[in-house]
Amino acid sequence: MDNITEKLNTFTSLVIKDAEEKREKLMKSVEKEYSERLDERENELLENAYENIQENIQTAKREANERVLHAQMDSKKQLILRREEIIDEVMKTVRAKLVEFTESDEYEAWLISKIEKALFEVGKGSKIVYISPEDIKLREKIEQIPEMSKLSVEASSERDFLGGAKVLNTDRRVSADYSFKEMLFEQKQTFLQSSGLSLD
Repeated sequence: MDNITEKLNTFTSLVIKDAEEKREKLMKSVEKEYSERLDERENELLENAYENIQENIQTAKREANERVLHAQMDSKKQLILRREEIIDEVMKTVRAKLVEFTESDEYEAWLISKIEKALFEVGKGSKIVYISPEDIKLREKIEQIPEMSKLSVEASSERDFLGGAKVLNTDRRVSADYSFKEMLFEQKQTFLQSSGLSLD
C-alpha cells in the first residue's frame, strides 16, 4: 500500500511539475506576445505621432509661405502705386514746361528746325507734316520750307500731341517723330531707367 501511495505521490509530483513547466512556458509565451504587441502598438502610435507632427509642420510652413507671399504682393502693389505717383508728378512738371515752351518766342524757330530735320530724315517723296492744332497758325511758314517734293501740313488728331512735329513720307512709309508726345515717352523711359523705378 505504501508502495502504491509512494508511486502515486511520485506520479502526482511529476504531473504537477510538468503542469508547472507548461504553465511557465505558457506565461513566457504570453509575456513575449504581449511585449511584442505592446512594442508594435507603441511603434504604430509613434509613427502616427510622427506623421501628425510632419503634417502640422508642412501646414505651418504652407501658412507661413502664404503670409509671406501675401505681404510681398501687398508691398509690391504699394510700390507700384507709389511709382506711378512719382512718374505722374515728374511727367506733369515736364508737360507743364513743354506747354510753357510752346508759348515762348523760341518755340517757332525750334519747330521749324525740327521739321527741316525730319523732312531730311524721311527722304524724297510726298510728305505730310503733322503739328498740334494750336500750331496750325504756322502752316504757311512751314509750307515755305524749301522742299523738292510735295508737302502738306495737317493738325494731328493724336491725343497729347502738345507740340513739336511728326513727318510722314507717304511714298516710302517712313516717319520722323519730333512731337512732344514722343519726347515725353522717351523721357519717361529714360527717367524710369536712371531713377531705378523701372520694374523690368
